[in-house]
This record gives sequence, C-alpha cells and structure tokens, in this order.
Amino acid sequence: MVNRRVLFISAPIGAGHIRAAQAVSQILRADYGCQTQLCNIFDFFPAFIGQTVLKIYLKILALFPAVYGSAYKWGNHSRLALFGRELVSRILARRMVNYISDFKPAVIICTHATPAGIVAWLKNNRLITAPAAAIITDFVVHRLWVYPEFNCYFVAHPAMRDYLCQHGVASRDIEVTGIPVSPSFSLPVNKDELYAKLKLFPDYKTIMIMGGGAGILPITEILELCSQIDGALQFIAIAGKNQALYRDLLRLESVSKHPVRVFGYVENIHELMSIADLLISKPGGMSAAEALAKGVPLVIFRPIPGQEIANTRYLLDNAAAFRADSLSELKSMISRMLVEDNTSLIELRKNAVSLGQPDAARNIAGIIAKNYLN
Repeated sequence: MVNRRVLFISAPIGAGHIRAAQAVSQILRADYGCQTQLCNIFDFFPAFIGQTVLKIYLKILALFPAVYGSAYKWGNHSRLALFGRELVSRILARRMVNYISDFKPAVIICTHATPAGIVAWLKNNRLITAPAAAIITDFVVHRLWVYPEFNCYFVAHPAMRDYLCQHGVASRDIEVTGIPVSPSFSLPVNKDELYAKLKLFPDYKTIMIMGGGAGILPITEILELCSQIDGALQFIAIAGKNQALYRDLLRLESVSKHPVRVFGYVENIHELMSIADLLISKPGGMSAAEALAKGVPLVIFRPIPGQEIANTRYLLDNAAAFRADSLSELKSMISRMLVEDNTSLIELRKNAVSLGQPDAARNIAGIIAKNYLN
C-alpha cells in the first residue's frame, strides 16, 4: 500500500510560512488523496517560550530593524552562525523525533529554515529516513536554508537556483515553481458583486493597505496622508490580528473624505486583491507572491533590512513595484500613479501579471506526488 502521509513543518514567524504549507497541503489532499499534517515547531516547547520568542522578534522588527538586518547578514556569512544553527537544531530535534516517527510520513516538507535544520539534523543522525523537501517563501535564499540532507528545493525564480548550486545543491534537486499561494488565487471573482457587498464604487481607484498586523506598517498615518489627496480614491485597510490598530482604523473610517473599508483578520484576501488597483504593503515573500498572482502593483513602504530588502530588490528589478521610504514620497507616488497619470500603474500591473505564479502550489504538489508518493 502506497504511503500518502505528508508532514509539513513550519514556524509562525510571519504568517507566510504557514500559508505556503496550507496551500500545498490543500491540493495534496484534494487532488492526490493524501493524509497531510501541519505542525508548528513552537508546539514542541512550553507556550510561553514560543510567545516570548515571537514578541522579541516583532519588537526588534518594529524598534530596531537595523539590528535585525545585521543579524540576517551575519547569519549569511558567519561560521559561528552555522555552529549556532547546529546547536538549536540538536536541541529541538530531540523534542520532535518521536512525533515524526509516530506519523510515519512518506515525505517531510519544511516551509521555514528552522524546522529545515531540525529535519536535516535528524536525517544526518539517521533518526528519520523520510525524504525531505524545502519550500522557500521569499525571493532570496538565506544560507541557513542550505542542507545537503534535503532531497528537493522549491524556489521562486532561477537566480535562487543558481545560489543553491553555488552552495553545493545539485541542480536536479531544485525546482523553480514560484512561491505557493492558496488555490483560491486562481479562482474567478465577480467584481460587481464584490463592489456591492463592500459598498465601494467600481469607477474609483481602489488602494489596499495591509501588513500592519504586527504594528510595523503605519496604516493609520498612511490613510490620514491619503485624505489630503484629491481624486476618486477608495481604500481597503487590513489590520490583521492587531486589535488596537483595528479600532484606530474604524475611527478613521467614519471621518475619512474617501470611502474606507476596514477589516481585521480576513480569509478572503484573494477577493480583496481582485479589486485592488494598488497594494501598499511590507514586502513579505508570501504577500508579494499573492499580489503578483492577482497582478496587483505594489508600493513597498520602508522595507526592513534582511529578506525584505532582498524581496524589494527582486520586485524593483522586475519593475513590478515601487519603493517609498517616507510618507511624503508615498503621497506623491499615489498622486502621480492614480490621479495625474496612470501610465506607470498600467506598466506595473503588466509586469506583476508576468511575474505571478498562481499555480505554484499545484505544480509543487504534482512534483511531490510524482517523486515521493508513488
């Protein structure tokens, strides 16, 4: 009997890692009859430790982004970082080995570098034998992703394959698929019904603002700034799970001169992106991949050193985004693209469509099924 158990291991440091696992898992279950399981490495030690790590991480991003950028760069070049990676992997691996052995997966798929290190350590020490695959959810590869024990890497674009090859990964073990987004991003949307449901105007330019769930993107300041712009504009603001931000945005919704619709955590991002003419966001790999899948042009606001800068560079190099580092720059950019002359907006959208990979999850699932589930 064919083993169709697929284990996904991720980490809740940024929602994109988990969403990537969910996207591929959904197709493996629906199209290939797989039994899939998603686990979070934070589940393997006391809850307060995971919560503390996450709070520290978010505080550093919000208050000391340069520190995070330095740590990211250090991890890419330091021998000591590799030793630290080995130590962390060894500690966490012993907590996970029984869980993995009990599930008996045909293949293990990691969507975050930390669980990838754990799985590599277990394989290297012959405590598990299942093949392992990695899905990288940014437009850049950090060195802490590179493990000779992995059988397959799924990456967003060819330059990432080149990087992995330079660090000893065989080209045959690398698949350029794009970042996997939910299958819902491939579904058609009735825009007229959506405009009516949201009480928005089809003939207005719609600006979507998201990325403030961790309190990093100043959505309230951006909306206040946009109230100074004349023109037929309307806004969709996503607060995520940030309740304080959500309350602030609701107050703005009632006084804004432009129509504003405020949401907390939502499951229908694919619908909202379908009517967006422009997305203002942080350049997380998953958020960017979702926008590209829908052909939505991006304005990236104050990217943080590290993978955000690398993601930004990729999007700018491919002319699918603009970057704004101040509120005044953002204001002039919106006025120019959406009010004065939309030529650059049209060009951005065309490039976003050409970069988008809405079927990446389906393609990854197909490769996994062919190579590991037969």
